[in-house]
Amino acid sequence: MKLAVIGDIHSNHIALETCIRHALERDVDEFLFIGDYISDCPYPQKTMKIIYDMDRKYRCTFIRGNREDYMLNHRNNPKERWTYSSASGNLLYTYENLTKKDLDFYGKMDIQGIFDRKGYPVFRYCHGSLTRSNELLIPENQNMESIISDLDVELLVSGHTHIQESVMYGTKKLIHPGSAGIPWYYEGKTQYMILHGTEKRWEEEFFQLPYDVDAVIEEFETSGIIQKAFHWAKLNIHVLRTGDDYTSPCLKLAMELCREEEGDVVWPDIPEKYWERAFKEFIR
Repeated sequence: MKLAVIGDIHSNHIALETCIRHALERDVDEFLFIGDYISDCPYPQKTMKIIYDMDRKYRCTFIRGNREDYMLNHRNNPKERWTYSSASGNLLYTYENLTKKDLDFYGKMDIQGIFDRKGYPVFRYCHGSLTRSNELLIPENQNMESIISDLDVELLVSGHTHIQESVMYGTKKLIHPGSAGIPWYYEGKTQYMILHGTEKRWEEEFFQLPYDVDAVIEEFETSGIIQKAFHWAKLNIHVLRTGDDYTSPCLKLAMELCREEEGDVVWPDIPEKYWERAFKEFIR
């Protein structure tokens, strides 16, 4: 059996199409999508169209990620204040380009699941962790030891890290398939994996594929997302071009600068002047 695993698409429909085409050329039997379909890149509706088409044409399994949770929480909490800014403009832009159908689709998903097919070993999959869509399964996580020890299968597939790797913890394996849409490292090539299944085990095959990055960046210009998400959009363009991500450290520094000068900072109320200064520390 060949199972294509694709995650962390982040509205990058051009990269997604590249991964799907590559997988179909290798005659995969099924697709497993592990969340974060939208946000960060322009035109989330284009990505959702591909997702719906895939659901109709092929055997697909879907779970939601933390970005879908953000959208659902925003619908359920209309008083949550997102503004066009470097802090929350990307989220607001994404939300305004989604439909009720999209949000309902996310709402029907879980954040984790069990892959159980006759004749193949059962494994678990999630976006962040089995209990939290935004938890990072990395060595620095203090919960890692208990998460792995409590695992009732030999294999866990997890997204969210944007890192493509396979790690053994004793007899148990944790696999991160990488990010299709905001890929780290490998010069920004889009990433996914195929799991090859036998009656005894699953073996991962990682792919890093070139795609039309310039076309994605052009959509940043035509969509208006740069004018609505400001420095956050520029940081994501840098990731697409290089594979080097500075979004989290830039946010952290902008908040520190604001706190130093104004005594307090509450997301998303981070004045753009602090974003500008932080941005220049990372992108020159």
